[in-house]
Amino acid sequence: VIPDSAKPGRYTLTAELSYAYTSKARTSQGDVARSAQSSRTVTRDVVIQVTDDPRFNVDEIDSTLRVGEEGEITGRLRNVGADDARSVEVQFAPESDTVIATTNEVAVDDIPSGESARFSIPVEVTSEAEAVPREFDLPVTYRNADTGIRGEDDDPSFRVDIGESRDTFLIEPVNPTVAAGGTKSLDLRVTNNRDETLEDIEGKLFVDDPLDSSNDETFTTALEPGETTTVTVDLSAGGDATIKTYPVSMDFRYTDSDGDSKLSDSYRTAISVTEPTDDGGGLPIGPLLLVLLVVAGAGAFLWRRNDGGIDDIGGLQDE
Repeated sequence: VIPDSAKPGRYTLTAELSYAYTSKARTSQGDVARSAQSSRTVTRDVVIQVTDDPRFNVDEIDSTLRVGEEGEITGRLRNVGADDARSVEVQFAPESDTVIATTNEVAVDDIPSGESARFSIPVEVTSEAEAVPREFDLPVTYRNADTGIRGEDDDPSFRVDIGESRDTFLIEPVNPTVAAGGTKSLDLRVTNNRDETLEDIEGKLFVDDPLDSSNDETFTTALEPGETTTVTVDLSAGGDATIKTYPVSMDFRYTDSDGDSKLSDSYRTAISVTEPTDDGGGLPIGPLLLVLLVVAGAGAFLWRRNDGGIDDIGGLQDE
């Protein structure tokens, strides 16, 4: 390994080589082979030519890579060689089925000796990828500013971490209850959990018996990263629904920042069916019973007063 601080020029290295060999062999009477083994060590001088060509290191690496998402790798490419480099490009072609380069060549810039320039590489990580650190090669092509000759440096490499997968949207129902036999408007808070603006967000609610919905679709024009909106759907429960918690789900079709239409995962949440509530219809039972008791008591009093006669209750007895 030649250190970055090495100056251009010719260097002599001493190499020592040790080996074993067969010095002689013969076949004696009876066809028995005989041989003699020897060993030897030699020392040789090897001349190494260190050129002035540009050479590169990669540092300040950062990435937004996550399982199941598109992201980017950013970093700084530094020319540690003696010559200036023009028309510098990095080549990113990982030998992987789960980490895919959106583009294989990215133009960087001219990089004088001792200087650096930033680069950014768009990358897609499939949902089958593992959230683990990964090591990648980053070959660099350039044109020598002094000679104009095209050159290449295959040594640069870097390491990045691939993050865990995450939901595109976060769903939070507001007051997730419905009375058996009742209907209500259910509000849901929807948050964009990605690092990009999402547009044309079409939501759909999915329910099973005893739950039902006569209005199960929503639409949101756009959500910035981390932005939350409230959408509303209709929700009803059958009159014979068991009083317990039921699962419902919701998914979204949306357009990402690249203009691609995508369908999110299905997000489940819980809805509790509660006891039916009194709707206030009919006569109130308590006051009605009180009136009946009063009337019955008055009738009994008048019955006793007139020796069991009932024709004077209204006070209309003939004189």
